[in-house]
Amino acid sequence: MTGLVDGAMTEDPTPSVPDISSQSSASEPGRLTNSVRMTIQTRVAQRLIHGRRSDPTREIPAIAGLYRYAAMTRLLWFASLGDDPYADWWLLRIEQEVNSVREQLHDMRSDIGDLLNGAPSMDVSLAHSSEPTSVELTFATPYAYQGAYLLADLDIFVLAAMTARFVGLLDRNTFEKRLADSGRGVRRLFATVQGYRHLTVTRNDVRQQTQKGRYAIELMGPLPEAVLNRSLRAAHAPALRISSEGPLARESTHIETEFPGPSSKG
Repeated sequence: MTGLVDGAMTEDPTPSVPDISSQSSASEPGRLTNSVRMTIQTRVAQRLIHGRRSDPTREIPAIAGLYRYAAMTRLLWFASLGDDPYADWWLLRIEQEVNSVREQLHDMRSDIGDLLNGAPSMDVSLAHSSEPTSVELTFATPYAYQGAYLLADLDIFVLAAMTARFVGLLDRNTFEKRLADSGRGVRRLFATVQGYRHLTVTRNDVRQQTQKGRYAIELMGPLPEAVLNRSLRAAHAPALRISSEGPLARESTHIETEFPGPSSKG
């Protein structure tokens, strides 16, 4: 900056500093998003994306698919943020089932792998689809993506089992039994979300035996004390922020759901 002193121009040694206080918050980073695509090659896995509707006339029960499971885990996630102890309990159940199914599929895949690699002179490549299905996943919780990973593991196992059947390493009965066992585990996981009732109940409701708390116990049973006192929560459960007046559900929702973000498919 320059000035006029006694008719002469002089340089102001003080540099000009921009006023950052007036800058708009629009320059801040926006909400994080992600993009995940899953490739499915078998009809066994493809059918479990959407599941199956019930048919009472034929006495055919419904089968929960990946999308239904993902939508329910989203509901559980936000209920957990609101200090719903039953949501935390169901997330624990889901986590235990995820670990169980993952271990089951890993062991079954290893057994098939041993069969396919049993003859060193034979190099057997896995069967693959000439037109695989690509599915975009935009879920809102880690548990939904864990379900998708297990569905992808099931898909690979089915390919391996079909390959072993085709090259004569599995007889028909053994092949069909292993196929049924593998799919049953994933279906069991997707069905874990059933039985939960979203009542906007809180831990205080349960402890104080309010009308809402008693109704929740009647519908979903008594809670383990470790779940009720928050000493036992699922590894991927959303963090709670507790004040003297109770959970800060609104603030937690804003922070905890920046990533993964909300989605129409769960």
